[in-house]
Amino acid sequence: MNRKKTGIWMLLLVLTFWITLSGTAGAASFSRKAPVVKAKKQATSVTLKWSRRSDLTGYQVYRTNAAGGNKRLQKSTTGNSVTLHRLKRGKTYYYRVRGYKKSNGRITYTKFSKVAEVKISKTAQTSTLKELLKTGLQPVGRTMYVWGGGWNKADTGAGDAARSIGVSPKWEAFFHRQNSSYNYQNTRYQIENGLDCSGYIGWCVYNILNTKDGKPGYVMLAQNMARSFASYGWGTYLPKSQVKDYRAGDIMSSSGHVWMAVGQCSDGSVVLLHSSPPGVQLAGTPASDGSRDSRAVELAEYYMKKYYPEWYSKYPNCAKDASYLTSYAQMRWDISGKAVMTDPDHYRNMSADEILKDLFA
Repeated sequence: MNRKKTGIWMLLLVLTFWITLSGTAGAASFSRKAPVVKAKKQATSVTLKWSRRSDLTGYQVYRTNAAGGNKRLQKSTTGNSVTLHRLKRGKTYYYRVRGYKKSNGRITYTKFSKVAEVKISKTAQTSTLKELLKTGLQPVGRTMYVWGGGWNKADTGAGDAARSIGVSPKWEAFFHRQNSSYNYQNTRYQIENGLDCSGYIGWCVYNILNTKDGKPGYVMLAQNMARSFASYGWGTYLPKSQVKDYRAGDIMSSSGHVWMAVGQCSDGSVVLLHSSPPGVQLAGTPASDGSRDSRAVELAEYYMKKYYPEWYSKYPNCAKDASYLTSYAQMRWDISGKAVMTDPDHYRNMSADEILKDLFA
């Protein structure tokens, strides 16, 4: 064999050895250690969480039997948690998670986690439409609109304030320090000092479905709230083009804002609860014929002036524009008792006048 052929063979041997060594090293660096999974249940849902590994591409969540067998894939994710909704009352669920790594067209898996057992209570926490609205009134007239208020610092979901029972004393203290020229642009992301629109609705929902702090929250992008709440099995979703009327507790979502209906008036106007600059308050829409001198605005002004005089003296405007009646999708609560809401007080059939009179009685 001449020197040229010998050199080529030597080069091929070196390359083969290097590729083999690299593959062996890569395999040796991959750990098949199973994820450690923690489960947090809530009403009819559960959040499964684990520590994320940087060497993995993603994770697969399986539903299993008590022994960990009979595995059925539920979700895949690149994150470190998933929330599974619409679980049935009185039933026990079992889950296992494994990680995977994609490399050079191959998929390598970790071992499966231990079985996470989740027991859903037969008597899941429920509330009433009246309690929902009474809860929604708690921050009214003492909580400023703060961009990011109610969110966590990462701006990915509910922060501590929106996962706590009751009104934060920081909200009212911050309100008392403000004057009539309050500009929310100057307080962006001071997340402990107030609530934005989705922070407010998320706080309301958390407070009617929980009795303790620190459980998974409900803060998300405003445009997703109505559809997401309906997907949890809580009620019926309607796109904005199909919304015909407004009833107590309806969650109304659009791109950039979310609010909750108190009730509708005879002129078609709607009294609502929301957090919008300058803050959390009762407000009214125009009448269905476009008149801005509506019964809803009259009611909102009356109750804000009478029961929240300090707020009203600074921020007397209680009127919202006609887009509130045309640009929002709707989630209407299931009050049958099969979900998380009931209506023993018959608020669903009451006008805004009747509801407000009862709430402030």
